[in-house]
Parts: sequence; C-alpha cells; structure tokens
Amino acid sequence: MLKHVNLNRKLYTFIFISILIIIAGFFRFYNLNWDQGNYFHPDERNIANAVSQINFFSQLNPHFFAYGGFSIYLYRFAGDLLVAFTRNFSWVSNWGNIDVIGRFFSALFSTLTIIPLYFLAKKISDKKTALLTIILYTFTVGSIQVAHFAVTESLITLAGTSICLFSIIIFKKITLSNTLVLGIISGIAIAAKTSSIAFMVIPFVAYFLTKTSQKITIKKIFNHLLLFSTITFVVFTIFSPYTFLDWNKFMESMNYESGVATGSLPVVYTLQFNHTIPYLFQIQNFFWQIGVDAFFCVIGFIFILFEVIRKKNKQLLILSIFPLLYFLYVGSWHTKFIRYMVPIIPFLLIASSIFLMKIRSKFKVLGNLLIGIIIFTTIIWALAFFSIYTRTQTRIAASQWVYLNIPNGSKILTEQWDDGLPIPIEQFSPSQYQITPLAMYDTDDLNKINYLSYNLSNADYIIFNSRRLYGTLIHLTDKYPITSQYYKLLFQGKLGYKEIEDFTSYPSILGFEINDDSSEETFQVYEHPKVIIFKNEEKMSANQYITILKNAE
Repeated sequence: MLKHVNLNRKLYTFIFISILIIIAGFFRFYNLNWDQGNYFHPDERNIANAVSQINFFSQLNPHFFAYGGFSIYLYRFAGDLLVAFTRNFSWVSNWGNIDVIGRFFSALFSTLTIIPLYFLAKKISDKKTALLTIILYTFTVGSIQVAHFAVTESLITLAGTSICLFSIIIFKKITLSNTLVLGIISGIAIAAKTSSIAFMVIPFVAYFLTKTSQKITIKKIFNHLLLFSTITFVVFTIFSPYTFLDWNKFMESMNYESGVATGSLPVVYTLQFNHTIPYLFQIQNFFWQIGVDAFFCVIGFIFILFEVIRKKNKQLLILSIFPLLYFLYVGSWHTKFIRYMVPIIPFLLIASSIFLMKIRSKFKVLGNLLIGIIIFTTIIWALAFFSIYTRTQTRIAASQWVYLNIPNGSKILTEQWDDGLPIPIEQFSPSQYQITPLAMYDTDDLNKINYLSYNLSNADYIIFNSRRLYGTLIHLTDKYPITSQYYKLLFQGKLGYKEIEDFTSYPSILGFEINDDSSEETFQVYEHPKVIIFKNEEKMSANQYITILKNAE
C-alpha cells in the first residue's frame, strides 16, 4: 500500500513538473521573432555576423570573442540543417533568421533549466522547497526576457545550475561518471562564454569537501580534480578552438571587454552607470528581474550564509560560494548591465524558497500566506511582462506611423549610437527622408552649440528611438551641461519642437501599466523602448537656438 502511495506521489510530481515545463516553454518560446527580423539587440547582431561567416569546415574562425565559439557553431550547425531541409540559404546569411535560431536555443536552454534546478533544490533541502523553487523560476521575468535574446545567458544559467547539481552529487558520492559529466558541462559553459570560468569555484570546493563527507584519499580527490580539469579543457578547446588559434585577437577582445566592464576603458554606452552605487544598483534591479520575491531572495541568501557559518553546512556552502563571490566581484564593476546577474537567479530562488519554507515550518499560517503572495505576485509580474510580446514592437509601430504621417523628403534628426528610425517596412524605406543622426556624445563646447543650433533650425522632426541617450545624458550635468540642458528644454517645449506622438509598450495586465523607465537601460531598450517623435512647430533660426542654448549653460 505504501509503495503504491509513493508511486502515485512520484507520478503526480512528474505530471506537475511536466506542466511547469510546458508553461515555462510557452512563456519563453512565444513570439521569438518579436522584432520581425530587424535585430535590434547589438549583441545579437555581433553573434549573427559571426555565425554568417562560419563555414564548416573551411572557415571556423568566428573573428568574435566577446562570446565563445560553442553558441556560434551551434547556431551555424542548426542553420545548415535548416538550409538542407528548406533550401533557404537565408538561415545562415540573414541576421534576422540567425537571431530566431539563436532565440530558439536560448528559450530551450531556459526551459530545460527547470530540471536540474528541481533536483538541485531537492538535494539541498527537500521536495516541497524544490517545487516552490521551480514554480518561481517558471515565472521569473529575468529568465523569460533573456530567453527571447540569442545570447548566452540562458545556456550558462542552465550550465551553472547543472554544475552545482553535479558538484553536490560528487560531494555525496564521487564517481568517474559524475566527474566526466561535470567536466563536459563545465567545458561547454566556458566555451559558450569565457566568464563562465567563474563557475569552476563550485566543483573545486565540492571536490575538496569530499574528504569530509566520504572515506576517500587525497590522492583520489586529486586524480578526480585532474580528470575534471582535463575534460573541461578538452571540451572547451573542441568548441572554442580559436581562443588558442587566434590568441592575440582573443586577448585583445578580453582586454577590451574587461576594460569596459571595470570602467578602466570608458565608452559612451556605459555612461548610464556613472554615479550608480555598486551592489545597491544590482539589488534594485533584482526587483525588475524577479519581482517582489527579490526581497526574500536577498534575505534568504543572507540566511543561507548564516546557516553555513552557524551549522557548517557544507552543501549550502557549495550552493552559495559561486553566487556570493560572483555578486561581490561583478557587483563592484562600473558596468552593471542587468543581464550580468542572470546566472545567479536560480541560486537566489533556491535561497528564497528555503527561507520561505523555514518561516512556514515555524509559523505555518504566516508561511503559507507569504508563499501564496510571492507565487501570486511573481505570476502577475510574469503575465504583465509577457504582454510585451503580444504587441507590435514599438520601433516597428513608430516606423509604420512615420511612413503614414510624415511627408516624404522631411528632414528628421535621430541620434548616433542608437538604432535609427524609421526602419524599412515592405515598400517603405528610410531613404525617402533626409535623416541626420546627431552626435550627442561629442564634447560639450561652443562647437556643440553651433552644431545643435544648425541642425535644429533645419529639421522638421526629431525622433528618439529609445531613452538610451537622453535618459542618461540629461542627468550628466557635469560632463554634458549643454546637452543635458538641450534635452530639458526640448521636453519642456522651449525649443520650438512639440511632442506629437510616443510609442510605449510597458508591461501591463488588465489595463494597468507598470512603468519600467527606472530599470537598468537594457531591461527596456531592446524589445520595448519608448519612442518619442517631436515636430518643429516654430521654425526658429540657428541664431535663436544659439542664444537659447548659451543662456541655458
């Protein structure tokens, strides 16, 4: 009878997890072509360009090392298969089609993360905690969003969760097969993105701790560590060979990327992080990525650290060592793109679930209430954010409006370092307008005033493609006093331009919008930026603009 009950429980658990996987897949796979082939994500453009240059096996150098070779080869291999079946060569040449392939794998990896995450949480705690963790992960907005981008965050999150799972398994029982699997996963992770080498702290800690959990010799631990390291290196080399074959270019890329990240190499697209507070900025953005549960994620993680110290819980140490060191290190960087924190989200969700279940064990009614609130709000936030993918992307909607409402030959000002509008749509082309991208990042001086004044006096419209420039420069009054005043005056209607249309696609549910303008820039500007269109109503002269901008300094 007991055996029958246990079988039923396992069946129900399997069915429940399967349903969650289906739901997670729906949220992640829905409308992968949200930009209708216009590749608005700059990293996607770089990856697609690299994929289009690969040709098995005559040309394997991606000439691009910000990401590893694994994803680039994977996308190209899938593209070649599609070409073989469809005879449509655009799958390996058109960046929009390559993006769809990449997003498919991103959504797949994100969905599959549920499986190792469940078993990891179960081994760390218990089945109820594991089920709560994967419920929260299914509806985590940060995961849903990156699943719609053809970048590597979904893959390395899956890999990181799996690495931690097999590290826990090895901590409990070290075997050759487990070491082999762990090495393969680790090699793929690093081959996907070199920064995944940070995950290696997990298995190394687990191997060293096996001495305390098993009757095992130091020699055996060393042999397994050596085997693990060798397999990791070999797999990495197979899937990212040009790391070594084009070593100088690889190091040049790594030096550039690390310089941008730490702020030692200033670039204009990280100006948004000037004056931001390390750690606090990332924690604030956890609420956009995770929702209300972000509070319990932070508190829960602190609780786990206390448990590691107080009870010397080695499993919790293995779980927490990576997210702790990663957050302390990456959180200190000048550049704080929201995607940097995606790999630690599963670990935070486990921490939140453990803490909530701890409350439930002490105060059942309160615990159940809190768990119910967290699940409910997480689902509501997911549904609100998901609504973005049910609507026409704002750049596309704005372009359609421009072609229908702005006369041919009109002079339009846009901004450099942002995607220009309008975009080509069917028979319409941007070439039917006179478009001038303004160099707003140039140094503020008298030349900048003359430059802005001349262009403002000669233009008919201004189009802001997103808040990427004005959302940052308007606040940098020390570095850009003229430019910040230009934006303020423009929005106040004091430059003779009137805002005639804007296009937004904020997360919304049941008619209630959630304005996410205060989120980290890249949370919004790729798939749902705010587009603003101004019309020159007063037709001021260049001299008038010079006077206004000089007096505004």
